[in-house]
Amino acid sequence: MKILIVKLTSFGDVIHTFPAISDLRSQRPDIQIDWLVEDSFAPFVALHPAISTIHPASFRRLRSPPSRWTRLPMEAIRLGRALRAARYDYVVDMQGLLKSAIPALLAGRGVAGYDADSARERAASRLYRWGIPVPRAMHAVERSRRLLAAAVGYTVPAGQGRYGLRVLDGRDSALPKPYTIAMHAASWETKLWPERNWRGVLEEITAGGRSVVLPWGSPDEKARAERLAVDIDGVHVMRSMLSGADLARVVSGAEFAIGLDSGLMHLATALDVPGIWLFGPTDPGLTGPYGKDQTVLASRYPEAPCRRRTCDREPGGHCCMQAIDPYDVVDAIQALTGQS
Repeated sequence: MKILIVKLTSFGDVIHTFPAISDLRSQRPDIQIDWLVEDSFAPFVALHPAISTIHPASFRRLRSPPSRWTRLPMEAIRLGRALRAARYDYVVDMQGLLKSAIPALLAGRGVAGYDADSARERAASRLYRWGIPVPRAMHAVERSRRLLAAAVGYTVPAGQGRYGLRVLDGRDSALPKPYTIAMHAASWETKLWPERNWRGVLEEITAGGRSVVLPWGSPDEKARAERLAVDIDGVHVMRSMLSGADLARVVSGAEFAIGLDSGLMHLATALDVPGIWLFGPTDPGLTGPYGKDQTVLASRYPEAPCRRRTCDREPGGHCCMQAIDPYDVVDAIQALTGQS
């Protein structure tokens, strides 16, 4: 028996799905589990040992620039042939968006997914043969666990879900030991914390003799990391952009992590790295860190969590994040590390 999981993006959403995969493996070890995902996230899907085959899609990469659009039909044909050849017994769209529901149909089977009141886009539910109700007011990890259990037909295991990731041992000899990892980047402009605040916290961390590693995933993020590291001894900018198992090894080797609401936050949590996370425009009750030894500092700005990707309430547009006091962050670090 074979099942196809469809969760195309994004980094955090992919990681939120892993506990559901662990549930399925424990409850139905007879089922082969395959996954359809955008190619940029395929290396992270490969971290879960229960996944047999990964079908990488290139739809996201072909959307921009427009000159690539002519290649989209051929990508759909290629993917459809591969999915139909696999002859799946179950297809479950774990995302609930049109961009995931339509590719799920390429497998040539009926698709299960969230019903109209549960899906992130109601229109996506019209493409499913089986619509499954799942309360929206619960953490994304728990929603995924309940959706997959109902689609396949088993009871969600009691207790907190397990990510079950496999990370090989091995350490970058260029990194200090031990080190803290500071995840300063986020996909929304409104999730970013002011650089002056970051520098103050980095100075406090390194003043206690700790080293800090700054990862990055784009030229802009690298430039920010380099600005944050200027004239602070003990702060190290990663030499290159990492992904998949290489990035997981660096994250898992950290003494603790500090950062923003991002995919890296979810990866650190999935790897059982203690963390301190700053939340402004997003709701930690729905998409916060799901794991042990995690501290959330939520903004006290009156409109937080506003869920705005851009903001013009105040100059700079970082209203929610500016309301998080660096001294509260330092206090949280001291509480986590046992410093006085």
